[in-house]
Amino acid sequence: MRQPQEPTCLWQLLRQNREKELGLPEGEEATAQPAAHFRPLIDGGRLKGWVISIATFFFLIIAAACGHFPDALPETDRASQIFDADEKVILKAITRVLKDRGFVDPRVEADKNRLETDYVVEGNWRTKVVATVEKISPKKREVTLSVVTEKRSSSQWQPKKIMGKEQYDKLFGEIEMQIYRELYERE
Repeated sequence: MRQPQEPTCLWQLLRQNREKELGLPEGEEATAQPAAHFRPLIDGGRLKGWVISIATFFFLIIAAACGHFPDALPETDRASQIFDADEKVILKAITRVLKDRGFVDPRVEADKNRLETDYVVEGNWRTKVVATVEKISPKKREVTLSVVTEKRSSSQWQPKKIMGKEQYDKLFGEIEMQIYRELYERE
């Protein structure tokens, strides 16, 4: 059986192997000499200075980055409702309702089932509408409306949240009535 040995320090073990490779004399004097020139890594040595430098650098980078971000922009308002009609009929109805409300010729992307208007400017305010139609089932379509309203500040347009649930419900009511009119005209 193997006899337990005295535990040795890993550093001493590595140094002994290195001394043998270099052909240095073995003994207590030889092992004590390199240890006298050894600078500990943590207690006031090299590592402590580097850690402080790196930590300071990252702190300054993070502090500088946080100062350049503008205030969070408000999330655009969106509302959805489900209708029982074809995409083409729904897009036609939305186009008619938006034209009646003063939006000039909304751009319809029939392949993407999307509709978007240009901004309508009134004084220091401008408004734009984006509508998408998604097929849920063979007869049902989900319409998502996003009304983007912005107010002019000293140098740029700032988004403002103006539309509430009641206004979206009223707009969807008008769209639903126009869908029924479009379906009636089709027949």
